[in-house]
Parts: sequence; C-alpha cells; structure tokens
Amino acid sequence: MNHTVKRREALLVLEDGRTFRGEAFGSIGETFGEAVFNTGMTGYQETLTDPSYHRQVVVQTAPQIGNTGVNGEDDESDRIWVAGYVVRDPSRSYSNWRAAGSLEDRLAVEGVVGISGIDTRALTRHLRERGAMRVGVSSVDDDRAGLLERVRQQPTMLGADLSAEVTTPQRYTVAARGEHRFTVAAIDLGIKRNVPRRLAARGVTTHVLPASTTLAEIKALGADAVFFSPGPGDPATADGPVELARNVMTERIPLFGICFGSQILGRALGFGTYKLGYGHRGINQPVLDRTTGKVEVTSHNHGFAVDAPLDGRVETEFGAVEVSHVCLNDNVVEGLRCLDVPAFTVQYHPEAAAGPHDADYLFDRFAELMNTNA
Repeated sequence: MNHTVKRREALLVLEDGRTFRGEAFGSIGETFGEAVFNTGMTGYQETLTDPSYHRQVVVQTAPQIGNTGVNGEDDESDRIWVAGYVVRDPSRSYSNWRAAGSLEDRLAVEGVVGISGIDTRALTRHLRERGAMRVGVSSVDDDRAGLLERVRQQPTMLGADLSAEVTTPQRYTVAARGEHRFTVAAIDLGIKRNVPRRLAARGVTTHVLPASTTLAEIKALGADAVFFSPGPGDPATADGPVELARNVMTERIPLFGICFGSQILGRALGFGTYKLGYGHRGINQPVLDRTTGKVEVTSHNHGFAVDAPLDGRVETEFGAVEVSHVCLNDNVVEGLRCLDVPAFTVQYHPEAAAGPHDADYLFDRFAELMNTNA
C-alpha cells in the first residue's frame, strides 16, 4: 500500500445530520445502510463476511484495522456482506503467515465503499447516545446536504425482511467428521460457515437448506433435529420461518436456534421482538447461563431481541418456557429454554470465530438433546 499518494477525500453523513470527513478506504463510490459499531479487537475478516451484517455500515471501535491482512480460510461466507466500512487507522502493512493480500485490496475488489481517518470514538459515542441510524458514505460527492437527503430516503432496518437475500439458493451438505451420529436440517437465514463445522466436530451431518424450506422437506431428509441460523433483518417480518418453528415444535423435533434463530423461536412461542437502541456487536459481551451459574464472555451480532419476562416460567401453547441466558450489561434476553418440548436457543454466537469459545458447549447440549430424543 503506497501512503506517499494522497488519498481521495470521503464523507460520512448520519441521518440526524452529524457529519465526519475522512479519506476513502476500499472501493471508491457511495453506499448507504444502518450505522452500527463492533467492539471486537480482532476478527475483522469474519465480521465483513458475516451475512448478519447485510445492509449495515460497520464502524470498528478498535483504532487500527488490517494488521493481519486477509486470507482464504477465515471467511464466514462466500462474499463480504457489509454495506460499508468505517475505520480510524488502516494498517500501513500487513503481516501474517496465512495472509494472501491486504484488507483494502479485498474491499476494493468486492466493491465495498469505506472511509478512514475519522474519529471513530466520537462516532461510536454518538451512536450509543442516539441509537443506530441510517448513514451514507461517499468518496464521489462532497455535497453534504445532497448526501443527507439520499440517506433519509433509505429504508430503515425496522421492518426489513432480508432472509431471502442472504439464504442459500439450494441445499448443500457438510459431512460429519469421524463417525456419523446425527443429521441436522439447518435453515439458512444467514448462516456462518463455522456452525456446520462445529456440528461436524460432534459427528453431525448438516444439510443447509433455503429459508423457504417446509416441514415436509425436513422430514424427507430424516433429520434428527432442526437448526435455525443467525441472519439479518427484523424478525417481526419472518413469518415463514416462525410458522416452520411452530410446526417443528408440534412434531416434537429437537430445535436449536442462534441469534435471529432465537428471535424466530421467541415469536413462535408467542413473545414479541423489539429493536435495541444500538445493538450488541463484538466479542466481549458477558452473559449469565442461568442453568450453570457461569458467566461467559461471548460474541454478539444483533440489533433485535426477544421481549420475554426475565424471571419465572411462562406458559405457552407449547408448554412452559424460561429465559435461560441474560446479558449482564443490560439484562437483554440472551436465551430461551422450552421445558415441555425439545427446543432451546441463544441470542449470541457459540460458533464464534474469531472467538471467544466460552459457549462452545452449547453444541454439546444440542447433541445431548438429539440423543435424548432419538
């Protein structure tokens, strides 16, 4: 990367008018999305390729990004999904034994418009105080008023139905490693590659299926359980997956959901969902597992949550349900456990890459649930 050449100027404008001026990073152009911040100190490649960031402009709170370049192994999907990228200080060089190129070159090749050299602390504080909001980033137009007008014309994340935009178009299979024990039907609402990898390590063959999959198609596979994946958008729009979750519980097929999948189960049980002020995104979030009393450091990426009572058991159409996990920062529901049907979820990411792995045991719980209901 040649830093003797002056970078092109770039402009970032939030929907409330707050403006930041910096330099172009990645592709030259203009982009729009929801401005959110991620507190991870590492794992930027996994963040960029996580389908849950579809239509979001990600602000990295860590000041220097790009130190280890990019490689061919850490992608969580087959493309970068973020709508835009905001960093304070792009690394001047990269160094890692697996690196195959620079972060900025990867962004440019995939057409991801970014901005660097701005005060990301000030931007993050603004989003914490005012909430996640629409944003525009441009390195082709310096007209702040014009960019602000275009930002305000963009759709909001509230009411966004995005599963169909990120799901796999056709089924594919990830085979178990070693002895095959179980078969799982994974509904792809924005799945990350590390989910079937973590299942494969436990002898699970995973069939990754489109979001529109029906109960009949799941039964035809002879699946031992169903998994509802993470994904982007507003869970209040996901009526199809919610109906499928209800059908799965009616048939008493074991069910495990992560993040968006947790919100799907919440809706299927009759709970509401709501948009968080600025969401949880990062790899340092403390969560209490009420089953064990352990506090886990966990990976999060969600802007919505389930509205369920934190204490006591709630009687639903499918029997008793309780909140199994709680975020210790703000008491947001982080997991649900059904007591009368074989179903449980967590709002965070036990499959976390680049970590942490405190919650990896939840895949063991899923395997135990399948074994118990075999």
